[in-house]
Amino acid sequence: MESKWLAMVLVVLSLGSGLCDGCLEEERFALFQLKPFFEFIDYKFQDLINDDFVYEKESSSNCCEWERVECNPITRRVTHLFLNYSSNMEIDWYLNASLFLPFEKLQSIFLRGNFITGCVANQGFERLSSKLDKLENLDLSNNHFNNSILASLSELSSLKSLNLAGNVFTRSNPTNGIEMLSKLNNLETLDLSFNRLANNILSQLDGFASLKSLRLEYCELKRTLDIQESNNNWMNLKELYLGGNEIKSLGSLFHEKEGMKFNKLEVLSLNGNLFNNSVFSSLVELSNLKSLDLSGNQLEGAIYTKDLNALSNLEELILDYNEVNGFIPSQGLRLMNLKHLDLSNNGFNNSILASLATLPNLKTLSIGISQCNGLIDMKDLYGLGKLEELTMASYIDAYTEADADAGCSFSLQSLGFFPTLNTLSLDGFNINETTMASYSRNNFTSLKRLKLLYCNVNKNLTRQEGLNLRSLEELELSYSSLPSNFIQVFGPLISLKKLTASDIDGNNSPPMHGRYSIFSYSSF
Repeated sequence: MESKWLAMVLVVLSLGSGLCDGCLEEERFALFQLKPFFEFIDYKFQDLINDDFVYEKESSSNCCEWERVECNPITRRVTHLFLNYSSNMEIDWYLNASLFLPFEKLQSIFLRGNFITGCVANQGFERLSSKLDKLENLDLSNNHFNNSILASLSELSSLKSLNLAGNVFTRSNPTNGIEMLSKLNNLETLDLSFNRLANNILSQLDGFASLKSLRLEYCELKRTLDIQESNNNWMNLKELYLGGNEIKSLGSLFHEKEGMKFNKLEVLSLNGNLFNNSVFSSLVELSNLKSLDLSGNQLEGAIYTKDLNALSNLEELILDYNEVNGFIPSQGLRLMNLKHLDLSNNGFNNSILASLATLPNLKTLSIGISQCNGLIDMKDLYGLGKLEELTMASYIDAYTEADADAGCSFSLQSLGFFPTLNTLSLDGFNINETTMASYSRNNFTSLKRLKLLYCNVNKNLTRQEGLNLRSLEELELSYSSLPSNFIQVFGPLISLKKLTASDIDGNNSPPMHGRYSIFSYSSF
């Protein structure tokens, strides 16, 4: 028994030797060796004023307590260095990567936004491969690295995540350029966004068998994105982000017989490209897809539901900022697993609601109505028994008093049939009802957040006992015309924590007083 206690004491003493104010003395010394290059290593982020970072010097002498340093709580060895935007240099400079060698248990290095243009000769990242075998995450984004850094990075065999976004890699890569990184057999996440790359980038990345997430956003990819030959090494890829390019077609990219196998792809982001309605036929073989973002493309008119329904596991669909006006057939959507749908900023009219009645598991819905006259009929959505968040906008200007009876109207009492609704945002609607019907009783108890933007509320609106907003925590009233008794009509708001009111019609401004916490209020 005594020998066991003696062994434990020796272990504690061995761990404690070299500790200086909580961190290893040699690692503390190494941190200050980095300070001439990363001046704010011993500063913590305080605030952002006029787009400038404001830092406050660390008060603790224990480096493990610093905001930019994370240590193992037992060994006190440094495991993570958060050196983003920590250099005070505003000119390009070369990094001596050997300065990180003392941190033998380092798992993550974050160097975003430090004007680094490369590494000192023979002191590149390859020097870390011999000692830093725990290094898994390296963030070099928003610097000025070019293709010459790739050979150095390819030696870091333990890496799982590599962020090279926002550097100066170009489409003139040599044959063995980006392909060098395929030596990183453990790499799961790669971000090459905001670099000038060529359409053959996928061919160069074909050897990355372990890759699970790939970002190629804003890389100046154009026209048809395809691949000529493939070793089918994409079977582990789960997330692919291609937003912000000028891609018109995916060719045979996702057709298993001709192109690559994306058997496990779950997230596909194609936002901000030039795709038209034919894109859906290019995606039908992605049977495991859960999230699809096609916002800001050139979709227009009606979308045929046949190809869209082939994505039977889809849980999130984002189609905002297009010119879509419906689905064919109108009630043909059969996305039974869909939970989140964004159809805002398109060309829909009132009838679009009937097309959404067949989505029983929908939890969040954002939709814009650009062609509307009269009352929005919500009965088509009554089957959405799990709806939690509803955002609706009318793009018809009915805010002026002259148009108060025109445009789109919305009935608040119709929401009584959505028992799980906790968030409601209405933009640009007329609310013409004068009373809240009694059958709405107790059906608003789940509502926690309510936002009325550019809305006209009937000045004669009165309250009945049926209106129950006892759970409402946040209320925002902006750029709207409201009756002076609006707060009383909606009361008692016993759970309200935040009330925001701005640019309310001065003739009908509700009184802002009482028990509510007003975060902002202005009336003109």
